[in-house]
Amino acid sequence: MIDLILTIICSSSIAVILKINSVKNWDSMPLITGNYFAASVLGLIFYAQEPVPFSMDLALIGMSAGVLFVASIFAFSKSVTYSGGAISTLSSRLSVFVPVILSMLIYLELPSLFQSFGLLVTAITIYLFYLSVQRNNKDVDGLKKFLFLIAVLLGIGLADFYMKIFQANFHPSQKAFFLFTIFTSAFVISFMVMILRRIRFHKKSAALGIIMGIPNILSSHFLINALDKFSAVYVYPVVNMAIIIVTATVVRIFWKETWNVYSTAALLTGIAAIVLLNL
Repeated sequence: MIDLILTIICSSSIAVILKINSVKNWDSMPLITGNYFAASVLGLIFYAQEPVPFSMDLALIGMSAGVLFVASIFAFSKSVTYSGGAISTLSSRLSVFVPVILSMLIYLELPSLFQSFGLLVTAITIYLFYLSVQRNNKDVDGLKKFLFLIAVLLGIGLADFYMKIFQANFHPSQKAFFLFTIFTSAFVISFMVMILRRIRFHKKSAALGIIMGIPNILSSHFLINALDKFSAVYVYPVVNMAIIIVTATVVRIFWKETWNVYSTAALLTGIAAIVLLNL
């Protein structure tokens, strides 16, 4: 049970840290770079404990996943700024529908009846996202918020599908090498973006990112441990619902985030979709 609780705490803290960075109005790239620096160092430590021969195929897959990791967390940070922590976290958790659909198309994995309903409820939730961000916003501002929410959903969903690719094509003993490749390439990419865009290195934002990098990689570590002890049918719905509830509660208490009727409806249908997609 402790692994389940630690997974929820680590994953929820990512959205909270992004919210802190947004409230401070700091640039997100130093935060992202610091995050992936810390995650790559921890990834190296894990890999040193489970060394395996270098695999060019796996390294290339890991590097391409690293690009998605950077893009998705950048979209996540922007979405937290524009749409709030609760709705952005919901979008990140709802991303589970992407690997479900891709697994259907590529690996011919047929969805259960519950998952089919989950896909339908996901479509309803996405529409509620649109109504939520359009309300009380100009058309351009509302569209921008909506596009960032969709970018979070698709980016994290595609990144998660890389885990399916790994599971289907590589040996479990290569997991540490795979994660190390992902986080190291993500650090290099985010650092290069800072240099090319001449983004000022903000020490406090980078330090906050280093703090975020620890729960970022540990959330995957504890999730794997939880899956070793409990069934996936139990773990995924509980973890995803708890992350949404914890994040929504924290941002409402500390930053007084308010939700319009469409945001509230999206939270409810989103939780229902997540449960159905994981059954």
